Amino acid sequence: MRRQHDLHDLLTVAAVLARAPAAYIALPDRGRQNVAACYGPLPEHLAVSVVAPQHSFVQEALPPLAELAQAPWHYAFQIRVPVPLLGEQGAGTLCFLTRDFPDPDLPSFTAGLDAVTRQISRVLARQEDEGVEKSAAMPLVPKAERARRGETPSALPSIEDLPGIGTFEIRFGSNLISLSAELMRLTGVPTGRQCPIEVFQRCMPVPDFDLVHFAEGSSSELRFSETDFAIESLTDQARSWVRRRAEIEADERGQPWRLIGTLEDITRDRVATNRLSAMVILGDALRKVDTAAEAYHAAASALADALGADRAGWALFEAGDETHFRIVQDWHGASMPSAAGIYDRAAYGVALHVLQQGLLLSVRDAHENVWLPCFMPDHDGRDQVRSQLLMPIMSQGRLTHCLYVQCCLPRDWTDQELAFLRAVSDRAQAAAASIEARAHQQTMHQELAHRLKNTLALVQALANQSLRGVENRDAVKAFEKRLVALGSAHDLLMRQAWQSGDLETLAREVLARIAPIERFRLEGIPVSLGPNTATTLGLMLHELGTNAAKYGALSVEKGRVSLVWSIEADEMRRNLTLHWQEEGGPPVRAPQSSGFGSRLLRAGFGHQGATIVNYPETGCDACFTLPLRQAQSN
Repeated sequence: MRRQHDLHDLLTVAAVLARAPAAYIALPDRGRQNVAACYGPLPEHLAVSVVAPQHSFVQEALPPLAELAQAPWHYAFQIRVPVPLLGEQGAGTLCFLTRDFPDPDLPSFTAGLDAVTRQISRVLARQEDEGVEKSAAMPLVPKAERARRGETPSALPSIEDLPGIGTFEIRFGSNLISLSAELMRLTGVPTGRQCPIEVFQRCMPVPDFDLVHFAEGSSSELRFSETDFAIESLTDQARSWVRRRAEIEADERGQPWRLIGTLEDITRDRVATNRLSAMVILGDALRKVDTAAEAYHAAASALADALGADRAGWALFEAGDETHFRIVQDWHGASMPSAAGIYDRAAYGVALHVLQQGLLLSVRDAHENVWLPCFMPDHDGRDQVRSQLLMPIMSQGRLTHCLYVQCCLPRDWTDQELAFLRAVSDRAQAAAASIEARAHQQTMHQELAHRLKNTLALVQALANQSLRGVENRDAVKAFEKRLVALGSAHDLLMRQAWQSGDLETLAREVLARIAPIERFRLEGIPVSLGPNTATTLGLMLHELGTNAAKYGALSVEKGRVSLVWSIEADEMRRNLTLHWQEEGGPPVRAPQSSGFGSRLLRAGFGHQGATIVNYPETGCDACFTLPLRQAQSN
């Protein structure tokens, strides 16, 4: 109604004069004072017992436990000023709630207050009915006619809530926001449907400056697109996520008049999305870790981020040490100290008794030291941890690790949060187990490689002893070198866990034992070879290189050898082709006798492959082909 609109404007002026964040007008009604209009945050139902003041204003201190004396308002004084009611008996009361009492001797304050009370008296004397509106400045016009002209109605619609959606309203330049009951619950505003915009701004870790600018009236060129932001309750600091939608209404002059909008609680969807994102990030991080410690630290970081913890980490319980456990590394907020260090198990017997049984420990609000306290100098040396989760990790019935999450506020841990903790723990444990298994396998391979080298050395020693009386020492030396070539192939396979060997690496290791590697041109795409193919290729390259060093290109200083390989496709399959070619050496002839080396080269890679060996004057020219699938088979 127009009268309420004018009363609100007059109360705004009065509050500015008194420097008060809240004001209201109380009217007598059957011995009680009922609120006729208000400015600022007030209780829903405010009944004030007023004794007709004898002075122009009365100051009184609020009771210590009064609702408005609590945070965030901290009102300490109430100012009451009589307002005469024209044409009626008695008087109303103009009341201010303020933190600081103004100086009543200031002429500007007293004169301004008298002028405001006179204006309030005139507005209260104005009569209105349901069908028309009138005022001293506006002729009597039916509401239907004003609606037909497109004029903006001055009465504000009531704020209603929808399921999961609260509503708000801001009058342009008023510095106030009206909140529905749902938004009062989310924001923790303790009283009233209106609060100063700066108080509402405290609820937002990242302020919504568009709302602030509209409330301040600092800009009329605002566009309110849909946006999401976080809200923290002023009472318990509980964080919620909301989606804001808003629309500006203009007056008859086209100027912004008010903003009406909704805040939809999307916490559940946002939390689910955050946890899914955290699991994806954790999975990516676990694929890159090299140690179990890195896996558990990645899990602790994911828990801290997804659950909004103040501190998270993991504990290590080493076998053989029954008196201590260690926090290797943790995640903690900027204001929180790290918990890394060595701790005495006896100090945490209650928690360890639960963890050693493989049970998850959930603490909602603890005032005693249950697990890893947090002492901060700025808080009188008191333990700041109030709620926490402890997740044990067992191996063969023994507690080996523990993931933990800690918060400085009480918290009801939901079933979804506990399930998320278990899922993260399982992922981290599986990653750590995989890393440990790979390390164990690598150790076994190294041990096997060591034993194989010892075996080859024993075979070489037996050969020397058995062939000591053989006059053809060249044959004995050739046999020994073939053992060395076989050992090179096995060394490469051992480094690759006996799964595959890189072709170029194998060629370099074998040929470097025959001549400086700079005399070889090795060219081809990366190709991995299976164990059988790698062993055969190592022996073949040894034979080709040895012959080149004795009779071919490597027997002279200017001679060179090229080994080129490629993958070629025919109608049936893909083939691996290797081409050995000597250049710059003396003229050569095909060998007249058929020894082990010649038979090895002619056999090539078996019946599925093909071998072409020629001996032009420039040196040996050999081409070997085999199916790629066979070459890479394990």
